[in-house]
Amino acid sequence: MISLGSIYDSSPIWLQNVMVTAAGYRNNKVRYGKAYDAYREFLNKFDCMPINDKLEYQRAELVRFICYAHENSKFYQELYKGIDISKIHSVEDIKQLPIVDKEMLRSCADDVFTIAHKGAVEGHTGGTTGKSLVVLRTPEDMMKRMAMLDHFKQRVGFKHRRMRRATFNGKHIIPPGQKNKVFWRYNHACKQMIYSSFHITEDNAGYYVDSLNHFKPQALDGFFTCMVDIANYIERNNIELEFQPIAIFPTSETLTQPGRELLERVFKCKVYDQYASSEGAPFVTECEKQQLHIELASGVFEHFEEKSDEVLVTSFTTHGTPLIRYRIGDSMRFSDSSKVCLCGMQSPLVESIQGRRLDFLYTAEGAKVSAGNVANLFKNMPNALIRAQTRQEKLGEVLVLLEVDWKIYKKEHEDLLRSEFLHTFDSSTKVIIEYVDEIPREKSGKFRLVKNSACV
Repeated sequence: MISLGSIYDSSPIWLQNVMVTAAGYRNNKVRYGKAYDAYREFLNKFDCMPINDKLEYQRAELVRFICYAHENSKFYQELYKGIDISKIHSVEDIKQLPIVDKEMLRSCADDVFTIAHKGAVEGHTGGTTGKSLVVLRTPEDMMKRMAMLDHFKQRVGFKHRRMRRATFNGKHIIPPGQKNKVFWRYNHACKQMIYSSFHITEDNAGYYVDSLNHFKPQALDGFFTCMVDIANYIERNNIELEFQPIAIFPTSETLTQPGRELLERVFKCKVYDQYASSEGAPFVTECEKQQLHIELASGVFEHFEEKSDEVLVTSFTTHGTPLIRYRIGDSMRFSDSSKVCLCGMQSPLVESIQGRRLDFLYTAEGAKVSAGNVANLFKNMPNALIRAQTRQEKLGEVLVLLEVDWKIYKKEHEDLLRSEFLHTFDSSTKVIIEYVDEIPREKSGKFRLVKNSACV
């Protein structure tokens, strides 16, 4: 049977744009409905609440969510045996509950889920550890998460679906071997031009800039390093932009201050950071003063240990796959509780977000493939993948180490992974897959998805 992907790859670009738009309208039905509208209205009111009312809402939602997970998830029923859930009354009380990590959720996925696959919104995460995880979301939770994102953007002036946006992400929109220098596709459903992050080389960057000047986006979003590479090319070549965005919204990667300054200098607008996750973590967003705020309506953050910046997350929009005291692998430094932001919005502040590595692989032509894109190579892998690591010592060759659960791993899973690599690196890069019992950690105890010693 011919797959939809094969049809897309063999279609002319105008038809690929139609197919991208059709997918966009299909996604809109899942993301924007009555629950989305109601939550947007709620968030407008929530922003104006005093901090004590917000904290009380967070406390009540936390208690309700824990009860829901305990009643509906076999995994949490077993995990909380011997614990009196009725005595969990506050954020401080959840320290009585055990910590959950990705491997626990992956290996017990069917028991974790509280909803059936049919009717659920299925998501996948590769993550910075390379460990794959399938999550099921309720349609209502999906709409609430989209509402939170759009609310964050509208605070600083950008109205999603009403204004044009340029997105740099890891979608496979460019067929392998394409000769035409058109590295973008248009999603009319969201007024969104999607730019391939896999083809940004010195030779191709000018085409990207010409497209941006023609499209004139009112916002840029997506992978931070991709937008920094484009901004660097614009500045080095003294190219005059014919548009000025309202804002730039990076995702998936840790911001660097030099990169932020470059983006703001080149595009003459502010950069607003955000934090969430593919699993469905709570949100941290920047306000108009570029100060990071914890979105109290979305969940709870706590530090893993007293002297550690690593965080545990409990998210209120994960009813299908509950995340409670989930060790997500990222780190944050919280601001002093007495600090107040000049924007006027009352909520706890975050000093910095850490833990997402800015590592790269390279295509045979020398284009960067960021850690975010490398993680995306494993997103559609089933729960059979425990951990993965990519290593590169020379251009044109990538070694992939896989740690898998042989009880459920199948040969077609490797075929799927090779297809993902083909779309990202093209056939000019040799991909070597090796299966190992355990992928070693660094001396620091941390795990690296990308290890690169190739010279470019």
